[in-house]
Amino acid sequence: MHRRTYLAALGAAASATLAGCGASDASTDIPAGTPQSSETPASDPTDTPAGPATTLANTSFENGLDAWQVGRDLPEDPGNPGQPVDASVSTTTARANTGASSVEMTVDGSADDGAVWVVQVVDFADAARLAVHCYSPEQTFNALAELAVYAGPMPEGGLREAVFDRSEQTGDHAGWKRYEYPVDFSGTGVVAVGMNVVWETTVTRWFDDVGLLGEEE
Repeated sequence: MHRRTYLAALGAAASATLAGCGASDASTDIPAGTPQSSETPASDPTDTPAGPATTLANTSFENGLDAWQVGRDLPEDPGNPGQPVDASVSTTTARANTGASSVEMTVDGSADDGAVWVVQVVDFADAARLAVHCYSPEQTFNALAELAVYAGPMPEGGLREAVFDRSEQTGDHAGWKRYEYPVDFSGTGVVAVGMNVVWETTVTRWFDDVGLLGEEE
């Protein structure tokens, strides 16, 4: 059994309302132990979202997860051998930087590791920077989770934790904060934003307003 479990390309068409959470209007929650279809293996990290578009769509998640797909790179649950740690990705109206919605991401950090993200194919023509807003309920002295951001060609072997820029930690502030990353690519590729847990605790963060910006913006 491989240590890591890769779950990718779970689109909005397959999303369902997160049980018990009225604020969430779309969810791709897959609890540890959920059987996966052998006809459509969810463990293939090379799945590529549909596209490309000439610009990012649904950047503020006002239409749920439309245009976005969900990916996971999760370790084995220490308390449940053979199964990944719990994680969920869903849109919510509980908080937003702009508009009424954002995307909420949660990872069980009991294995001190694990990443989740949303991804979209796009044409990077004229893109110089990627911006994303992240919400932390409080500023934390210890780094509990890192932003996981990628903007470029689909990596060989697909998206996985190791290819993301994880230089920023999500708890360096309380409330919403804008982060920017340089884009050094001009072809068709993918934008992926999410988080990576680095502490043995369950972490939830919210993301909103994902955008590609030109030099003058």
